[in-house]
Amino acid sequence: MSRLRAQGVSRGRGRRVLVVSLLAIGLVLGLAISASGKPAVQARGTAQAGQETYDFVVSNNFVGNDWRPQVQRLAVLTSKLAPFKGKVNMKVVVAENTVQAHIQSLNNIIQTRPDAIMLIPSSDTAMNPSIKRACAAGIIVVTISAPVTEGCAWNANQDFYGGMKAVGRWMAQVLGRKGNVFVDRGIPGLGISKDIEGGFLAGLKQDGPKVKVVGRFDGQYAPGPEQSGIANLLVGNPDVQGVMTQGYCTPVFNAFKAAGKSAVPATCYGYNGELGACAKSGRKCAVLSGSPVVMQIGMKLALDKLEGRATPPKNKLVPVPMTLFITKSPAVSLKNAGVNVEVMKAGKNYFPNLPAGLALPYTLPQYKITAKQAAGK
Repeated sequence: MSRLRAQGVSRGRGRRVLVVSLLAIGLVLGLAISASGKPAVQARGTAQAGQETYDFVVSNNFVGNDWRPQVQRLAVLTSKLAPFKGKVNMKVVVAENTVQAHIQSLNNIIQTRPDAIMLIPSSDTAMNPSIKRACAAGIIVVTISAPVTEGCAWNANQDFYGGMKAVGRWMAQVLGRKGNVFVDRGIPGLGISKDIEGGFLAGLKQDGPKVKVVGRFDGQYAPGPEQSGIANLLVGNPDVQGVMTQGYCTPVFNAFKAAGKSAVPATCYGYNGELGACAKSGRKCAVLSGSPVVMQIGMKLALDKLEGRATPPKNKLVPVPMTLFITKSPAVSLKNAGVNVEVMKAGKNYFPNLPAGLALPYTLPQYKITAKQAAGK
């Protein structure tokens, strides 16, 4: 994790500080996590003589699912590899799980003047004043997976709306274009949650206008709230044929089993254990990747910009490819869906011997990080 600059060291002649905001999706943890535990001056000594070094900070306020801790861990692991090794000092700061606490934490980070802040925003609008303040101070803001509406921000973004539109089309086709479904609202008010829900509903409307949403629940990107939300809805809505979640598929199977009902088609995100559970006989799933490699893409963008190699793309939007993993049957047609579509296969896109909570893909191939390292084992 990152080190603050040692006193008296030059900040680099008007160099712009780059804030990279991350998305996505946890619980209270008020700790700053250090990558090495060595004094800041020693951390700087790892760079080659005369080489500029940069301080990167990951700012987060939620660690209640598997993705958030993994993406934080990936930032630290990647910072120790080329081209970051010897150039980047990485630090992780996790605020309390409220928007206001996260805003205060971000303001505190900005005052320390790091060179890049990887921000996983807790709101797509409430953090705009802080981000604008950073831009006014020469800071370039790049959001990752959870774009904000402040115009000065860069956005390294997975198209969750477009990806979930493909998932909605899958659900409509699997249900024979009619039936009843439950829909997960994620964390109400969060931009990414609205994109996920809106994309799914658009896909349903396109391929299954007769499919009805008979219940909504707030899954909060975590298995517990998802399962309880589904179980509560089943009491008054036993005739349901499908469930969309913004996190995990196993809570769907567990809730239906506890209610004495057979599994229904389910959708979720790309955790290793979810793909394995979905691949079991008789289950029908669509699993969208929400890979933590977006952190690595954001880090490279930040380093390139700081070293004068990056040019902002149109609208400062950096797209991150997504993959939709589906069960082999029933057959569906998702041509021109805007996502890569792969049939689930053990050893190819999920791995029975790896941790269930491992988000896939767990690293970009150019960074030699093992599955055990990514999982923190």
